Parts: sequence; C-alpha cells; structure tokens
Amino acid sequence: MERIQRPVELARLQRVADFASSMAVPANVPGDTEVPAAVPSERHPATRVAIDLAKLRENRGVLPEDRGPAAQAYRMLRTQILQQVRHHGVRALGVVSAVDGEGKSVTALNLALGIAAESNQNVLLVDLDLRRPSLARLLGLEVGEGLEAWFAGVTSIGDLCRGIEGIDRLEVVPTLAPVPNSSAMLAARRSQEMIRDLKGAQRDGLVIFDLPPVLLTDDVLTISHLLDGMVLVASEGITKRDDVARTRELLGNVRLLGTVLNRASESEKRAY
Repeated sequence: MERIQRPVELARLQRVADFASSMAVPANVPGDTEVPAAVPSERHPATRVAIDLAKLRENRGVLPEDRGPAAQAYRMLRTQILQQVRHHGVRALGVVSAVDGEGKSVTALNLALGIAAESNQNVLLVDLDLRRPSLARLLGLEVGEGLEAWFAGVTSIGDLCRGIEGIDRLEVVPTLAPVPNSSAMLAARRSQEMIRDLKGAQRDGLVIFDLPPVLLTDDVLTISHLLDGMVLVASEGITKRDDVARTRELLGNVRLLGTVLNRASESEKRAY
C-alpha cells in the first residue's frame, strides 16, 4: 500500500458535503431521538481531571516549567502563533499535517499547553482526528467517553469538556474511539454548528482543533472553511516537498499561520 494516497477529488467532496449538510442528525441517531445541543446555553465550569504528568512527558509533552531545546522551540512557536492570532482575530485554529507520523497531535498539544500558560489566554483543545484520535492517550487522560458519544447523540459537548488540574486555562474535548463515516459526520449540519458554537463561545480564548492528515482523508476539507487559520506540521526526513505543496493547494484560502518542522537536526545543536 502506498504511503501517500491520492486525495479525494473536490467534485466528490462537494457531493458528500451536499448530501451530509441536509442531515439534521447523524445517520446512526434515530430521527425521533432528541439530540443533545452542541454547546449548553449556560456554560458551566468544566469538570477538572488529573492527568499523568509522567505519561505526558513520556509522550513528548512540554510543560511551562520545562527547559531544553524542545521547550524553547515550543515557546517560540507559541509566541509567533499568538502574534498571528491577535493580529488576525483568530478564534479557531486547526493543526494539520500532509500525511501521518509527522507529529501534528504532539504539536497541537504542546501549542495548547504553551498558550494556556499565558495570562488571560484560555484554550480549548478538541480532538477532531476522528479516525485516529490520540490526545487522551498523549495526556494520560482517563475519562469514560469522548466525542464519539456526541456523534452517537448520547451526550453534550459540555459534558465532554474536561479541565486539567494544575493548568487553569486549558480545557480538552477528547475523542476516545474512531468515529465511522467521519467525513460525512463532519459535513453534517449538526457538526458544523457544533464547530461554530465552540468558536463563538471562546470570546476570550482560542479553540485548537487537532485534525487528520490532509492528504489521507477529506475530513479537513469539509470543515476548513469554518476555521480562521491553520498550522501545518512537517517532519524533517519524512515529509516530501510535493506533499506540502499539495496540502497548501487543498487548503485553498484558509490562512496558514505557520509551518512547524519537527525532528529538525539543526535545532538540537543550538542552545542559548
């Protein structure tokens, strides 16, 4: 099997979107079932949970007190992205890669951790990589259900939102299991309204969505128009130049706020 699959043609994507947008609820939710609202009309404080800090660091998570080249690189990324966020009025940011294995989920997590360390900067981190969700595992987060339950119509986003003990301004909406037919689910009206509601609720903060690889699924293309910007993650020695060019082409007019090069050998040799 080739490592890079050919992207779905835009014509097919439009047909999927046209079909799915007519659905008021996901296909696996009965029509007479009352579907929980995307975001509660009254926002209650998120339930706070403990995370496994040892597991987080084992998974390359970077905390504000950490030092070293990786920690410094993520702090620089945080500062550069925040400059773009404030300049352009960004509220919803996606983190993507061209293909898998390039470190986009770790980048999304560390960017959220870094931004949450800023005073007066709230962050909501949402795992929208519905085919291979990983944020709960990276965090060592133990919860009973995630976005897969919302897509099944059995819970609300508010009930899934978790605050992190010791990180006051960070909240996480995890996904624990793959969501079948993720592209059609994301293209559905209910899902698009959920993303708009999350974005609208963050008047004093930022929503960061961990998204699947752009060249391996059309999931990102179904929701990219709802986001204010993207961060593209590449990996030295893995990412092909043509893949980056094709990814940027597929993202169209979505504002690219920055490109992150993971596993860069030169950065490991420099320190201050």
